Amino acid sequence: MRKLLIKNGLIITVDAEDRIIRGGSIYIEDNIIKEIGPDSEVGDKPDAEVIDAQGKVVIPGFVSCHNHLYSAVVRSIPYSGFESPDFSFVSWMERFWLPLLEDRVDLEQLYIGTKANLLDHIRSGVTTTTDTAEGSYALPGALDAVDQAAIETGTRAVLSFETTGRISEENAALGLEENVKFIKKCRERGGRISGRIGVHTTYTCSTELLQEVKKTADELEAGYMMHHLDDRYHHFDTTRRFGKRPTVYLEDIGFLSPNLILFHCSYIDPLDDPAIFKQYDVKVAHNAESNAIFSFWPNMIPLMKAGVVVGLGTDGQTFNFFEVMRTAQMIHRIRYENPEVMPDNEMLRMATIEGAKVLQKEDEIGSLEVGKKADVVLLSDRSTVPLFEPNVKSYIVGTCERIDVSGVVIDGEIIMKDGEFVNLDEEEVRAKCHETAVKLWKRNDWPTP
Repeated sequence: MRKLLIKNGLIITVDAEDRIIRGGSIYIEDNIIKEIGPDSEVGDKPDAEVIDAQGKVVIPGFVSCHNHLYSAVVRSIPYSGFESPDFSFVSWMERFWLPLLEDRVDLEQLYIGTKANLLDHIRSGVTTTTDTAEGSYALPGALDAVDQAAIETGTRAVLSFETTGRISEENAALGLEENVKFIKKCRERGGRISGRIGVHTTYTCSTELLQEVKKTADELEAGYMMHHLDDRYHHFDTTRRFGKRPTVYLEDIGFLSPNLILFHCSYIDPLDDPAIFKQYDVKVAHNAESNAIFSFWPNMIPLMKAGVVVGLGTDGQTFNFFEVMRTAQMIHRIRYENPEVMPDNEMLRMATIEGAKVLQKEDEIGSLEVGKKADVVLLSDRSTVPLFEPNVKSYIVGTCERIDVSGVVIDGEIIMKDGEFVNLDEEEVRAKCHETAVKLWKRNDWPTP
């Protein structure tokens, strides 16, 4: 039995009572939190490995609800695709992203891009991530490549493949089959990694394909997830084809359910969509930083006021979860001209327990409580003022950076200690990612070093 004792920390539990414990300890056996409380109550534990958290803030691991992890190989590419004067997001997707990147993804890129991105996520305090792998010409086997990377990094992950109908019916069937096989594989194997069914979005999938995805998910009793309303084009497309806005269209075809996660939702109908989301208990992954980079201005306040569960995601191109929290907070404060919306406590919850609810894993992760999985992050205290109950969450959300993540425990296993990975060669992974990225650049006749 593996035993671990984290002691002397300022523990932020994010539990139902929102406890903050000064001089606190967490005792872990194998992958489960067995005790949590003041050091004097938890005491010493014979044969336990000890992590001294003196001068550290101890928090639940962050939960990222949407990523395209392979995209580490296409960050900072030497060509943007933005030159065309008729630029719009959907035209950029069709002229640039799909043909030059997504359609050229191979198994090597899926594997090393995912692995490099996961190391960045862990350095940002993310212990659970949710991926939608892209690459319709990398079938079959795409999820096996992503899975291998997740296993090697020790990450807790929810993985899917992006089923799409934009290429052919045969390719769509391959994508759905990839998801089904992987879900069954994960259930047979057990462990930190699980599967969902991924599907692209309304404008690249037929009604019949979306209904088949929902039917398959129901038969497997599995979750499913999709991009939704990240761009205004979704409205134009469904109203042109069906005379309905996208959320109403999905409701009418029977696609909505509590097992569905919708990514982005930047351009929902604020009058009607929140009530529909709440009615079907649909979950939302809010990707504030990624959306802002692409000049989208999402508004989660109508959804949250309706009681819809909203978590945070990176979308893959970005990975700093402290920046994600701050961006989500700032864009809503600017929109409403109100410095009190999205308070620090709410942002921390969105990054932890609300994210766990999005994944329907709140009984396992998202807070530090007895009986939950031991996913724990230690943050260095670089604060210029003393940290205690009234201000520690402000420090986490408003001041912390990736450099402050000094320790990461996932499923009871020490992944990072004193700012260094325990069993991973970060430089080797980064060098391999460089090499793989340049291969793609050469294929597209882009500038190379």
